[in-house]
Amino acid sequence: MNLKRIKRILLTKPSKNYKNYIHLMITETSSGQDILNIVKGRLTLHKKTTNAVYKQYPKEEAVHQLEQLTMEYQAKGYIEEPESIIDTIMIPEDNVLDKAKWHYEGDFPKDLTKDAAYTATGMFITWLIKNNWFTEEIGQNFATEIEKVKKKKLTGAEFYQKCLDGVFSTQELSDEIKPFVNEYLNIQKDFYTAEDYVHTFQGVGLTFYHVANTWENYDLIEPVIEQRFQEFWERT
Repeated sequence: MNLKRIKRILLTKPSKNYKNYIHLMITETSSGQDILNIVKGRLTLHKKTTNAVYKQYPKEEAVHQLEQLTMEYQAKGYIEEPESIIDTIMIPEDNVLDKAKWHYEGDFPKDLTKDAAYTATGMFITWLIKNNWFTEEIGQNFATEIEKVKKKKLTGAEFYQKCLDGVFSTQELSDEIKPFVNEYLNIQKDFYTAEDYVHTFQGVGLTFYHVANTWENYDLIEPVIEQRFQEFWERT
């Protein structure tokens, strides 16, 4: 069967953490019946989902159906975008972003226990858990602990120590959140710890290691992380 693409359009509608998309394509066949391909899914920074439906129509009817669907989705807030955006999705490399031993084996306050080395990254991990950004495998393996964090019965720092063995990398995270985490916790730039964390808890203790691992303190840093994430999402 000889196939030839004759018309196509990509429509998207943004949500908080992803874009809904509708990809409409007409395929011409030698049988006189055209195929209207209706592909729906979600686009994130580095991942897409697909759910396809294929319907056969006479040539003119297929074009009419495509145009009709386009108008219907535009009325719902969808806008047309270049198809190229769905072809450039790449999965980023995994990076180790923090190890607790980097802290307690380095220039670490002598008046603190090693537990304090988990607090800062642990608070960021709390945000990831609350927003379901860990992989399904992590979610299954540590379902009980994750539920405890969500119910404030276990802190993210304790999860970091107990479940991740004090090593935090993007390998345990969903692909769509990796670009943000790689940028925000970049070891060379360190926007999270050196800027936001220190600024939020300025004057709380002698060093940022002295910030107490409490839910009250997490409530202070959470909106800061959320704002950074929203800013990242809006410019990417």
